[in-house]
Amino acid sequence: MNPRRVGPSASGASRRIAIGPLDAALWLVVLLTLIPAAVLAARRIGVEGSREQVALVMDEQALARQGNLVGLTSLELGRRYQQLGLTGVALYEDTIETLVAKGYAATLLGSELKAQLVADGQPAPAVPSDATLVTALMPGALDRLVAKNVPAARSFELDGRTWYLWPGDVKTFLPAGPDRAQLALWKGAGFDVAYRPRNAPYALTEVGDDFPAEASYLIHAGTQLTGWPSGLEGLVSASQPYLTAVIEGTPQNGMADVSGKIPTVRLLSFNQDYVDRRLRPADLVDKYLLAVEERNVRLLYLRPYTTVELGDPIANTEALVSSLSKTLRAQGYEVGPLRTLGREFSTTMWLRALAALGVLAGGLLLARRLPAPWGAAALAALLLLCAWFGGASWDAAALLAALVFPTLGFLSFKERWPAILSATLVSLAGALLLTAVGSERETLLAIRPFSGVGLTLVVPPALFLVAYMLRFHRPVEWVKRLVRMNITFAHVAVGLAAAAAVAIVVLRRGNDPVIGVSQFELTLRSFLGEFVARPRFKELIGHPAALVALALPGWPAWLRGPLLTAGVVAQASILNSFSHYHTPLLISLERTGVALLVGLILGAVLAPVAALLTRLGKRWLASADDR
Repeated sequence: MNPRRVGPSASGASRRIAIGPLDAALWLVVLLTLIPAAVLAARRIGVEGSREQVALVMDEQALARQGNLVGLTSLELGRRYQQLGLTGVALYEDTIETLVAKGYAATLLGSELKAQLVADGQPAPAVPSDATLVTALMPGALDRLVAKNVPAARSFELDGRTWYLWPGDVKTFLPAGPDRAQLALWKGAGFDVAYRPRNAPYALTEVGDDFPAEASYLIHAGTQLTGWPSGLEGLVSASQPYLTAVIEGTPQNGMADVSGKIPTVRLLSFNQDYVDRRLRPADLVDKYLLAVEERNVRLLYLRPYTTVELGDPIANTEALVSSLSKTLRAQGYEVGPLRTLGREFSTTMWLRALAALGVLAGGLLLARRLPAPWGAAALAALLLLCAWFGGASWDAAALLAALVFPTLGFLSFKERWPAILSATLVSLAGALLLTAVGSERETLLAIRPFSGVGLTLVVPPALFLVAYMLRFHRPVEWVKRLVRMNITFAHVAVGLAAAAAVAIVVLRRGNDPVIGVSQFELTLRSFLGEFVARPRFKELIGHPAALVALALPGWPAWLRGPLLTAGVVAQASILNSFSHYHTPLLISLERTGVALLVGLILGAVLAPVAALLTRLGKRWLASADDR
């Protein structure tokens, strides 16, 4: 049976909740399972805290484009930026196009060769018009191109020269191996080398056998790993001496299959056009620093400015490299080649299982906060959602924690101002259980993102609002009231405000939100970011709103309910922060604490102001009745 509740009056009076033996037992289970969760959290913090090295590598192709603007080679520019803190360079695997650009080979389409021969009065060979034809201008220049790609090229002799033929126009993407002379040049200049191998359109022979020993990192070019899909076993073997980059925001086919078998490092880069047109050096430094501090990124991939849209490209690049290097060192990071990334995080099955038991106990507690049969129906719906998005995996348990604990707090305590502290403790307990069941190598590297993350900011406030409404009337009574209701301006205003709030929550999530960040928010974030981890804006709004509702029990329930729902959004944001597994736990905890402190301060200021305005409004309205 559900615990007996004394429901609030229409004025919003506080309710009392009687805790029965079953509730006490479930809370005890939650508390006890926090112990194994804390063990896993401590293990993860130890791993995260050991990663203090950061490498800066710059794209060589972009350097070459910048060099064309001022008549310098990419190496000459690279040495210039090396003096300011640049530690490495990213060199791409050659293609037919780059071999031609370097003078190592010549290429023609079949139609171009036929036209030339016909113009010279010679018979045209039987080659497809759209085929790519290549011939070497230096001995051995095409050896890797011919040897590694399948199906094998067709060769033919013409005027004493051997030509190779591949169907279609493959000049820009058919891999041709590393440029050994270029590698030796950059390595000899003291640069840390990242090699960017390519994948063939069909398959490669002996995947990874030409990865250069001079390189320290592998950053696979494009959206496929070299050897995908049939050659990943060879890739795993060849990748062991290197750190393979996991690129933020760029899913690559095959990465999920090999990530647990090879050394990896998180990498952040920005599109060249985005750099040239929108990001000034200070903006880039801010974004890179945030990624290092909050998302465990250790390989920063820089692209130099290649246009004059934001000013002198050389000066801007110098400012970027110099400022980024100095800022990282000032924050205590070692800027240079990555020698080690610390211990690999390893989880334990039985500890995760105990933490999952705590999540389930939280779900049962939530079900008992709603009247029968709606509590059981709500829990069943949550379990179905988690199974749909997370499947039969730990991901489902982590999602259940994110949906249950933000709602549970405000439904479990008296509606007085200390409830915001109690609710936050419940959310943090849920966050600890969430990270315990969900943290593993692939999730920490963001190879496998959190399942159902979009639900974490929508379901908890919706569930709380339903539970809040059920305190007053049964669903059938609500339907009757809505059918018979005379719509007033107040109803429309509240409805529009609620719809706007939901839209903001939904459309502002993610790295590229539909609704952007306001200048006020950017300023506040920047100010707080100078001293502490940047809090999430949803918490800076939701915590004060909840505190105002809790501090003014005399307000009507129709007004307090939405404010408390905003508070649940803030609690959901806490779990959402911890669901970003790639963010270090201590950073998420600091962010939560800062947001709560700022929210309490704002709420403490707003509550008496709201109380004063309420009294003045009542007097003003009463004056109309006296006439």
